[in-house]
Amino acid sequence: MNDLFDISTLELNNTNYIDFLFGLISTAIFVYLVRLIYLKYSNTVSNKLITANLFFIFGISIFLIVITIKSSIVLSLGLVGALSIIRFRTAIKEPEQIIYFLFITGISIATAAESFLFPLLSILILYIYVRSIYNKQINKYQTYNDQIVIKSDSIDNSILEEGIKLLNKEGVNVEIQSIRKEMKLSVIVLKVSDFDLSKLDLIERYLKEKNVPNLQIQFYSSPE
Repeated sequence: MNDLFDISTLELNNTNYIDFLFGLISTAIFVYLVRLIYLKYSNTVSNKLITANLFFIFGISIFLIVITIKSSIVLSLGLVGALSIIRFRTAIKEPEQIIYFLFITGISIATAAESFLFPLLSILILYIYVRSIYNKQINKYQTYNDQIVIKSDSIDNSILEEGIKLLNKEGVNVEIQSIRKEMKLSVIVLKVSDFDLSKLDLIERYLKEKNVPNLQIQFYSSPE
């Protein structure tokens, strides 16, 4: 009866050294391929190389954790408690980075479970997908968290409304962030997404056609 509850002797799976080394090397190769894809085709604009350099350590860590959990239920319970206090201290600001970390997590778990074909096929599918997206965007300069600041002596609300509709027809999402009108100055701040610089030329031509006096247009973009 005591042996039944003695979990210190309970083994979920035994991994020999050859299987461990093969899985470790496979994980390293797979993560390296993902790193190459990320560096070449990612749209990330902040900490790109720094993030890519973490892939290898992250992937190997996940692999070791899963191998350990497979080997001993006692160590797995201890790891659950230990990992509960480990967090990223460097902010991951863009969803694409989180997705790549999740992808590497899946690859590391698969190799630790001695499944090598599925990660390889997944990386191939990832490459085909991001390559196709990259080819569509290669001639299109995309920006992030954009703001257009329009300044003039005066601008009618009807002109502003028509300009927003014009951008919407071009597939740009527009949100009026602020409007400030004083005696001789009007300042309109528009927050836009799905925006490229050709749309900036479009709105500039439109406002000039409407004879907006003393027109000034400023464009701001930040990954923050």
